[in-house]
Amino acid sequence: MRKPRIFRELSLILVAGTILSACNSVPVQLGPQGDEKYDVTKPRMVSAEACGFQLLLLIPIATNARAERALAALKRQGGEDYIADIKVQEKWTYAFVGTMYCTYMEATAYPRKT
Repeated sequence: MRKPRIFRELSLILVAGTILSACNSVPVQLGPQGDEKYDVTKPRMVSAEACGFQLLLLIPIATNARAERALAALKRQGGEDYIADIKVQEKWTYAFVGTMYCTYMEATAYPRKT
């Protein structure tokens, strides 16, 4: 028994939609967040890294939100301090069955003035 044409078309749309939806991520805002007052005499360095893996160059595993996860870890390290001067570095390494992608962020944390 042959499949009706509509089922073939629907399955093609479903497969294409699944593949395309795997290639999106959340934009991350790294610029100033407002008129913050902070003490520039006591800076400290904070850094964070987030990685993901691209299995067989087709299947993303935690690769799309690397920048968002790295920035969240950076803010956790900074605590209540003002995060500024953010530097972003991307690294990748070939593995046997895919590629490892990492986002490294380094910033300066300044204590907030009260």
